[in-house]
Amino acid sequence: MQDTQLVRHILRNGSIASADLAAYLGVKERAMRDRIRHANDAMIGCAAIVYDRARAGYIVDVTDEKAFAQWLEGTRSRDPFDRLPSTPEERVDYLLQDLLSRPDWITLEDLASLLFVSRSTISSDLRHIEQVLSKFHLTIEKRPRYGIRVAGDEMNRRICLASIAVDSRLEDDELAGAMSPAMLDAVEHCVADALDQERYKINPVSHQNLVVHIAIAIARIKKSCYVPMEAAHLEHVRGTNEYTVAGTVAAAIEKTFGIDLPEEEVAYIAIHLASKHLVEGGSPSHGGNAENLEITDEAWNLAAEMIEIIWRAFRFDFRNDAELRMNLARHMMPLIVRLRYNMALENPLLPDIKARYPLPFSMAADALSLLGERTGGEISDDEIGYVALFFALALEREKNARAGKHVLVVCASGAGSAKLLAYRLGNEFGSDFETVETCDASEFDDRDLTGIDYIFTTVPLTRHVNLPVVHISLFLDDTSRQDVKRALSQDSAENAKAYFTPELFFAHLPFTTREEIIHFMCEQCAAFDDLPDNFEELVWQRENAAPTSFGNMVALPHPYEAVSSRTFAAVGLLDHTVDWNGTPVQAVFMICVNRDAGADLESFYRAIGTLLTQQQAIQKLVSDMRFDVLLSELEGE
Repeated sequence: MQDTQLVRHILRNGSIASADLAAYLGVKERAMRDRIRHANDAMIGCAAIVYDRARAGYIVDVTDEKAFAQWLEGTRSRDPFDRLPSTPEERVDYLLQDLLSRPDWITLEDLASLLFVSRSTISSDLRHIEQVLSKFHLTIEKRPRYGIRVAGDEMNRRICLASIAVDSRLEDDELAGAMSPAMLDAVEHCVADALDQERYKINPVSHQNLVVHIAIAIARIKKSCYVPMEAAHLEHVRGTNEYTVAGTVAAAIEKTFGIDLPEEEVAYIAIHLASKHLVEGGSPSHGGNAENLEITDEAWNLAAEMIEIIWRAFRFDFRNDAELRMNLARHMMPLIVRLRYNMALENPLLPDIKARYPLPFSMAADALSLLGERTGGEISDDEIGYVALFFALALEREKNARAGKHVLVVCASGAGSAKLLAYRLGNEFGSDFETVETCDASEFDDRDLTGIDYIFTTVPLTRHVNLPVVHISLFLDDTSRQDVKRALSQDSAENAKAYFTPELFFAHLPFTTREEIIHFMCEQCAAFDDLPDNFEELVWQRENAAPTSFGNMVALPHPYEAVSSRTFAAVGLLDHTVDWNGTPVQAVFMICVNRDAGADLESFYRAIGTLLTQQQAIQKLVSDMRFDVLLSELEGE
């Protein structure tokens, strides 16, 4: 509406001087030019407000009469971004884009006039803007009578712009052009052709992010905004493989867009490539192979330390898992670059990873806390999610490598039918069973059951045994398959239930802060088991490294290393949610792992992991805070 009023006012006057138009709008001339720019964005393809020197004023230059008439009447379809922001979130994005792209100062009054809001509203928005900018080591510089502007390195400014551009179109005039579909397509072709030529691989999400970064770089270069780089740093980047690949990309960009890229800009592209490199294949040995970039000593040793952290905290021993160490080392190299330059890497699988792999996600958060401490960077959930997949894969390999269950099949129809049933069970549940033996029903009473974990039978048994007995059909129909699955899951749940006790189940807790609930539960755990005096300190050491709240109103605090004499879990249910480092939490599970654990804790972690990620189960537990409800949800009932 504001855009059409502006255009109609100019049309009524034929042409209008700058001072008169600013007076009509009630803003200063600098803010007036912003209003004109916004109206022109809305009229792209049909008209534009331009300054006519001959008439010494602004006029409306119409290029498509029909489309312009539709635009004036409001019947022309519009880009949803071609409007002034109306919500606080939209205003923050708009102001971020404006301030990051603006080289000069602007007053709060001008910003308020531009957005048709009060000065106090802009001041409130700026607090949120400063929080965002601080993540990229940027600040708001303020000067009396001049106004405000963004202060910080050009590289950080571009990275911040790119983080916004991934989800929204930039409103700045040059940058809007840079982010147009045609511009992005041209950059994408340059990047794709260059990477194919150099046989350099990055994943599809990283590829799109790189295209956005380069598009923004082109727009900034056209505004004479270049990335500065110290000579020593430039020399280091120049000696990398990424610099060679970046040179190929830069040559294509220069040819396509008719610009010259100095060495610093080529190095900037090289840094982005290094932060997104996808290393595939390779043998599990230090150094990789000829097709992949060499693993640095820093990354190789860091991976070993991360695996050691998992052993200390969870008592899962991956210290001899060469494949996991290689995967982590490869991933650390581009991750370190991303953290060093505050580059975000979106993880489209994050919701699924959190839901399906809560234990690997917790392991990854613990392991990456080491990197966060050393780099001073904040590890995002997106990054944790990628590393969680490596731990999930390692757990699956370990599970397959461990001895499975030993099964005895009892059948009354003769050896042939028993062997056929055994074959079907092995085919259906081979990953769970190590051996499947057979026995005729007439021989069962005298059969030695040493080492047998399950008995699957097609006939009633008269002999009493202290083993799970499952009655199934000879042909293993759907009902029998479900019975087998239920027996396996119940066995896992029964093992997990052994780690919970009514003594450590606390309902209707009145605490209102994370500090209060952690202190209370540490005290209760210390009273239950022989824990060291610094137990609470170890819990906070882990909590400060990376928050243990993973969504679904659940937090999983635990000490930085295993220090208890047995494995157990304390459960605290709060009357109201508490803020757990920005996430609402109402159910707290404090996990203590036996420092001498040699037993298989897989069933415990699997059962509790399944429980914590099921929204309905947690809702039921916080609504009906009884220990029996916890046990029934662990069983999946």
